[in-house]
Amino acid sequence: MRICDLLEIDAVGLDSNPKNKEDAIRQLVDLIDKTGCLTDKEQFCLDVLKRESEGSTGLGEGVAIPHAKSASVKRPGFAAMVIKNGVPFDSLDGQDVNLIFLIASPNNASEAHLDVLARLSTLLIDQNFRQSLIAAKTVDEFFSYINQAEGKDIQSKEKKEEEKNKETLDSSNTTTHKDKKEKIYDLVAVTACPAGLSHTYMAAEALEKKALELGLTIKVETDGAAGNRNTLLPEDISNARAVIVAADRAVKLERFLGKKLVRVGVAEGVRHPKELIDKALDVDCPIYTGQMTFDSSMSLFMRIYRHLMSGLTYILPLVATAGILLSFSHLSFLSETKTASFLDSIGFSIGTMIFPVFSAFIAFSIAGRLGLAAGVTGGITASIGDSGIVGALLNGFIAGYIAFFINYFFSKIVKGHDAILALILYPLLGALAVTFVAEFVTKPIGRFVDSSLQEFFYTSPSYMLAIAGAILASMMVSDMGGPFNKIAYAIGVLSVADEIPFNGLSTTIMTSVMLGGMIPPIILGLACIIKKDLFTKEEQKLRFKTLLLGLLFITEAALPYLKYKKIQLQSICIFSAAISGALAMSLKVCLFAPHGGILLAPIVNDISGYFVSLGAGVFIGVFLILFYKILDKKEV
Repeated sequence: MRICDLLEIDAVGLDSNPKNKEDAIRQLVDLIDKTGCLTDKEQFCLDVLKRESEGSTGLGEGVAIPHAKSASVKRPGFAAMVIKNGVPFDSLDGQDVNLIFLIASPNNASEAHLDVLARLSTLLIDQNFRQSLIAAKTVDEFFSYINQAEGKDIQSKEKKEEEKNKETLDSSNTTTHKDKKEKIYDLVAVTACPAGLSHTYMAAEALEKKALELGLTIKVETDGAAGNRNTLLPEDISNARAVIVAADRAVKLERFLGKKLVRVGVAEGVRHPKELIDKALDVDCPIYTGQMTFDSSMSLFMRIYRHLMSGLTYILPLVATAGILLSFSHLSFLSETKTASFLDSIGFSIGTMIFPVFSAFIAFSIAGRLGLAAGVTGGITASIGDSGIVGALLNGFIAGYIAFFINYFFSKIVKGHDAILALILYPLLGALAVTFVAEFVTKPIGRFVDSSLQEFFYTSPSYMLAIAGAILASMMVSDMGGPFNKIAYAIGVLSVADEIPFNGLSTTIMTSVMLGGMIPPIILGLACIIKKDLFTKEEQKLRFKTLLLGLLFITEAALPYLKYKKIQLQSICIFSAAISGALAMSLKVCLFAPHGGILLAPIVNDISGYFVSLGAGVFIGVFLILFYKILDKKEV
């Protein structure tokens, strides 16, 4: 299968002029929808925007390849867009983008389709190819450049395969199996991106081409959507001089113990292959000893953020389960029954695991498996020392870095013969060190912060609580999936985790956060139901679905309605969310689970206060949206 078998004429735009990044993605989704490969255009658009919020797919050199694996894609396909004047895309090099390919991949894409998409990604490495596509005057010319470049690429690969087979045949005819010489590579590498599509193969191609230019041999394992390709064998790794791992998700690093290793994001493999190769072959390149390693160019904030999110990801199901079980056990109709006692005991037991798991996986994110024992210890000391979630958080970071430096220190002394130490001594030293630091440093800090928060919620006047609730709810709506949204949600989850199993007043934070996130899709969907002629046909089709998703706390369902007049409509959403958040916190409505939306209403401590807070934000929001839409229509 060739690239142009998937890229249809209707899915190519040569004279596009999008206003911004989001507009470009939406136009591309419209193009790809013409091919009939989507079952739900809006859902696919949301999936692409969600992927984009995790990290820009603007690769630099004027190229971007947004992509997503989605259940709303029934067969693979892609769309292309040429933007002569360029459009900002948050690219890695800060430059505008002139050429964009949108890749749509189903969850069960065939290997043949994925190979075609991977081939396109590798072709885009070539500067002349990119410039030819941007300069194309007709779609036929655009297709001819792709077919020409792809033909050369296929011929080159077939020639290499023939030469490889010939070498193998000659070797088998002239040597015995015992004397056969192993293929030795100067470097081995692994590339992987979250979706396993374009970046995975572009990084591999860039590293292979640069190694060839430098006169080096390299074998690259691509851990992509089609599975693990070109798998590194033990002999490949043992004979190589160094290892490069360019990946944005977890890969098996244990096999590289004792080898010089460079660990970076997949985008670095695309943009700076020479620098990575030079760094890997440098005499000062660090030896991988089991702990996680990270690119030193990553900002301190991003390191802290990633470690925190790692811990948060693992406690989310525990917080939800423990919170809901404990809430059920306190319902009046179950009072003093065996069922209530059973639910309470299970919820309590799960709740006791939250702090250790939270600290452990923060430490794991920093130091790998060697940080787990110290991290668990940090969580336990926070629990028995009453330093709260703040203590668990601080202990997790301290445990991770203590484990990291213990391993680093002994690896310099023992020189690779420390397996028994890693099993017994390292965890013991880490646990003891964390216990000491927790007792004399983080315990007082955690207790102070925890008691201050409790005092704030129990003694502050209503207007102060309302201000705090309004700010948190507004953060949920201000960037919908961006850093402010994630920070607000993290604060909400941690507030619930801190109160389990006692379900104290600080869980009003979670109520404000969740109501704030529910408001935008609810008011937009409801306004469209009430007065649908004020909305586009595309928005009318989504009105009931948007309302339902809003009730379930899916904030991103509002995005299709913010395509036009985004600033005005989002301002209304922020104001309405702030109303709900302010009321919920001032009324001290407590919510004991981190997700679920309206489904959690039966387990809040004040169900009337919950619906008053939600209803006020919805009423004001719907009124303002309809009022604005009517005025806007009159002006037009």
